[in-house]
Amino acid sequence: MLSSLRIQNLALVEDLSLDWGPGFTVLTGETGAGKSLLVDALSLLVGARGDGELVRRGAERAVVEAVVEGRFEAWRAFLAERGLPEEQPVVLRREVGPGRSRAWINGASCALSDLREAGRIWMRLTSQHDHQSLLGEERHLALIDEVLGLEPDLEAEAAAVREAEAALKARRRSQAEREQRLEQLAEALADLDKLAPKPGEWEQLRAEREPLRHAVHLAQAFREAADALGEGVPKVELAHKALVKAVMHWPDAVAEQDRLRSAVLELEDLLALAQDQALQWSKGGADRIEALEARLALYERLARRHRCEPSELPAVARTLREEQASLLAGDAPIRELEAGLAKAAEAYRARAEALHERRTAALPKLESEVQKRLGRLGMKGARLQLRLGLAEESGSPVLQQGRPVRVAVQGFSALAIWIESNPGEGFRPLAKIASGGELSRLMLSLMSAGLMLGKGEREALTLVLDEVDAGLGGETALAVGQAVAELGRAHQVLAVTHLAQVASRADRHGRLRKETEGGRTRSALGWVAGEDRTRELARLLSGHPDRPEALEHARILLQA
Repeated sequence: MLSSLRIQNLALVEDLSLDWGPGFTVLTGETGAGKSLLVDALSLLVGARGDGELVRRGAERAVVEAVVEGRFEAWRAFLAERGLPEEQPVVLRREVGPGRSRAWINGASCALSDLREAGRIWMRLTSQHDHQSLLGEERHLALIDEVLGLEPDLEAEAAAVREAEAALKARRRSQAEREQRLEQLAEALADLDKLAPKPGEWEQLRAEREPLRHAVHLAQAFREAADALGEGVPKVELAHKALVKAVMHWPDAVAEQDRLRSAVLELEDLLALAQDQALQWSKGGADRIEALEARLALYERLARRHRCEPSELPAVARTLREEQASLLAGDAPIRELEAGLAKAAEAYRARAEALHERRTAALPKLESEVQKRLGRLGMKGARLQLRLGLAEESGSPVLQQGRPVRVAVQGFSALAIWIESNPGEGFRPLAKIASGGELSRLMLSLMSAGLMLGKGEREALTLVLDEVDAGLGGETALAVGQAVAELGRAHQVLAVTHLAQVASRADRHGRLRKETEGGRTRSALGWVAGEDRTRELARLLSGHPDRPEALEHARILLQA
């Protein structure tokens, strides 16, 4: 769950800090006030692309930082797997500037792919961005599993299949080329052992290299500071000696004498520190960057040799070492290894089939519930198909219905969401026809249906619904507001809306506005309650916050 969010220099947003609470939070404001910028900021935290166009004019970079709480076990496993600091709550940070974009998790530099993976732990964002979970068909299965409350865990069975398959392949290869392959492995591992790559080291080295590029300037700056202090300390010492003499004749000056003595000691300490830093950056800085560049170059050379990314070298070394061990111990008859693979494949197939059948049994009810909700949310006549099939994988040792299928933690199921927006138009893949508002309403319907069926996520997620009310009004808008409010009782929901019917159901109401000062425009957000909230709802209803009939209508909505 999102605990706090800070945005700096993102388009109209100069510096905005927000504390978020549980339940349903709504954001309203006039067109161009910056509502979409908050969604853009959150999208950057889950790995969306960012460029210099987002940076506020006159600033070097835009910064978005969030504190995320909850889902401790999932975060712990994620952070441990990537070698990131296992601190909670988790702090996510993203910087965007001209020609560059950087990301951090708990203060450690990370790739955008890490942010995208982390986003799956805590957020579901339905807006018009490339990374939307509903638009990526590869995400449909995981999303529906979340809605249904299924927790696929075939890691042990999938690992057993992969290990048995690798052992069999290695043994078969050894029949003809065992010695030749062992020589190749020994040579490759010797180079890799010299490097001794560690998970996450490649990214850390690249991050460390940046300040070291400025070692010459840092050394010069500290030398200049040391020279100035070296000239100043003797003069301050003379002043101290003069006050010692003064105290001999006027004891009341002892306080000034002590203060000057403390200043002498502090300046001497600063002088020593400046000299140490100058020496460190002039010698150690140059030596360290030379060692860094050499190590990075070795990473790149070995990555080219093994045709992989530099960050993948630790995994490559582990795979080669396992193959070498298998070849060296490879006396097991091939038929025993084949039997072992068949046993592992059948164990995986049986569990994956049971999971597939659970999905098959649950999908019709989910389809029906979602379609009911879509009708109430302004998509009357829309029909949904959750097409469950088999994820085929050529060469797989696991066969289901005579077809080779994927070996993975989530099983061999494949799922695609198809929709017919209007009767008679025919079903098409979701990504080809759904608008941003339709996507938001579909996500809302899916989550609500999961809760109604007594399933769904056990821990709260942050759900961001952008323009969930697009093109709606009247009773449909009231139904959307009710659905979002119900969802807010189980999850943290952030919704951007233009409709008072939706905004009136929120637990917290934020209003964005534009301010102009000194010839510059910026977005500001304030939380509204009481009469201020009534006036904002009246503005949404009529465009005029002071019309009596609009104010009365707003009060009725709030009372409902």
